[in-house]
Amino acid sequence: MVETASFGRFHFNHHRPDLKRWIPAFLSSHRTLFTILWIAAFASVFVWQRNIVEGLLTFRRAPARPLPRLRPVAYNLTDFGGVGDGVTANTEAFERAISAISKLGKKGGGQLNVPAGNWLTAPFNLTSHMTLFLDQDAVILGIQDEKYWPLMPPLPSYGYGREHRGARYGSLIHGQNLKDVVITGHNGTINGQGQTWWKKYRQKLLNHTRGPLVQIMWSSDIVISNITLRDSPFWTLHPYDCKNVTIKNVTILAPIFEAPNTDGIDPDSCEDMVIEDCYISVGDDGIAIKSGWDQYGVAYGRPSVNILIRNLVIRSMVRQMSETCCISPNRLMPLKYYPEWSSMSLSPPLVM
Repeated sequence: MVETASFGRFHFNHHRPDLKRWIPAFLSSHRTLFTILWIAAFASVFVWQRNIVEGLLTFRRAPARPLPRLRPVAYNLTDFGGVGDGVTANTEAFERAISAISKLGKKGGGQLNVPAGNWLTAPFNLTSHMTLFLDQDAVILGIQDEKYWPLMPPLPSYGYGREHRGARYGSLIHGQNLKDVVITGHNGTINGQGQTWWKKYRQKLLNHTRGPLVQIMWSSDIVISNITLRDSPFWTLHPYDCKNVTIKNVTILAPIFEAPNTDGIDPDSCEDMVIEDCYISVGDDGIAIKSGWDQYGVAYGRPSVNILIRNLVIRSMVRQMSETCCISPNRLMPLKYYPEWSSMSLSPPLVM
């Protein structure tokens, strides 16, 4: 019903509100508005919190550490045309840089800085009086195609060869007859990309013995520290017939399954050596102290002596530590083997 009121010439119609229809509509519209406002408020708080966290992380993130100069002359790999995109081959850049450093021996040597980036390369040789410095987030990547890996004669204390007779593949980073070599950094990485090698080895597609990731031979005064070595095609770190070697604060990684022969550190006919403060998780021996192989090692006649090992964490599916062949009889200390699925923390020093 409509009531009409007259005031002179003006007429007003008073409609009685239909409360049964108006109240639910009012509540429904306000509930929708409230829901929208609540979602907007929640989103604002979420964005605000995220910005606060990101700001704190940015505030807490340590600034990039400057690269220390450990030699009188320091070069950057990019000075020699290096490109750290993970695709461009940098073998020639490494070779040119190391050639320049090889001329600085009388001046105290040189330092090659590898900045952050992924630096793909075939194997290359180090030189004496050299420091190879890997910056944080720097990764040296080994080319996976074996045709780019040079062939070398079998090691003299291994007879005809380890996996195949005849020539063997060289290591990704190699050195022979050197003195005063340092490989260090801000925990940069040397990655052998061994997955292809392991697969071909299992499928018997390789015609030569695989090469280590880092191999230094017949050298002295070697320091390897503060880096990560991972996914070696074969043994990871192989000092061979070297003297005065220090390996400290090194992380060595490979899958504990299906990564054959990826030993962590294999001192081979070495003398006066320290291995300490390292973490090793690999698919074969954590540390294997060697002096060649069988009768060939006996004939070579270079025992491993005076090796100090302390403060290590080793994880392996095979053996944490082992020794092979002709350890000097008057210096021999039996090593304790640990069961599978175990990790070993070696804190008391072990002296060979």
